[in-house]
Amino acid sequence: MQNWTPKDLEGHLDAGKTVFLKLWKKGCGACKLSEPAIERIAAARADSGIEFGQIQADEYPEIMEIADTDVLPVFFVFKDKGMKGRFIGFKGLAKLEAFVEESLEKDG
Repeated sequence: MQNWTPKDLEGHLDAGKTVFLKLWKKGCGACKLSEPAIERIAAARADSGIEFGQIQADEYPEIMEIADTDVLPVFFVFKDKGMKGRFIGFKGLAKLEAFVEESLEKDG
């Protein structure tokens, strides 16, 4: 997963790309625990065109405005320039996979 800045995210969204985004902070145990699960999801969807990125909220605290929560990690799926889903906290691989799948199926 690539480390992004808020400008990177904006560029991907403006280009109409499908994006999986993780917001995290240093010292967040659940953020660290989520890494292998995200790697598995990214590997399983390697040919899907989804861009996987993460933004460190310590470095870019303004990004927390889109999170609408103080709980981290928080995950998002963006498609067709809009947010399709938000998932707060890490609750295991199966739940994160289900979140991605459900978010990608949403229209409009």
